[in-house]
Amino acid sequence: METKVNYALVGAFVVVFSAALVAGVLWISSGRSDRKETATYVAYFEESVSGLNPRAPVKYKGVTVGFVQAVELDPEDPERVRLLLAIEKGVPIRRNTVAALSVQGLTGIAFLDLEGGTKESPLLEPAGPDGPPVIATRPSLFRRLDAATSSLIADLSQAAQSVNGLLDAKTRASLQRTLTDLETV
Repeated sequence: METKVNYALVGAFVVVFSAALVAGVLWISSGRSDRKETATYVAYFEESVSGLNPRAPVKYKGVTVGFVQAVELDPEDPERVRLLLAIEKGVPIRRNTVAALSVQGLTGIAFLDLEGGTKESPLLEPAGPDGPPVIATRPSLFRRLDAATSSLIADLSQAAQSVNGLLDAKTRASLQRTLTDLETV
């Protein structure tokens, strides 16, 4: 016994289902209604930015306000790293705002942290004919700790050398006699 199949109905179902599937995928992938307008800024780092990737968040006082668009070597100075930042329009980026590389908790996910920016300081002007405005940077916490540790070790080494200079053979013999006299007393 053969079943009767209406091929026109099956074809119409396949076409409508395929169109609905394509429309759903397009709506989900590109229909983000919460997309905000951004302004482009640049930041230059003299230190390594390992762990910082494109699309890494840019935070201002802990609030995500944008993302890193590109991480590249500065074509004018290969000793610097150039970061291209997309920051929401309306965020008060001021001339004394400073960017620092930070890591998030135990995960170690790198992000860019914007700090400072007093009310008295004028806003950074949007991109002009010279290119996007430049946000000043400062060394990351790890870089500052590394510098402080190196300085501490150098100071300790100098102190040890000074103590060794005081304790020549004659001074050591004199100290030993003093300890012997104290023991006798």
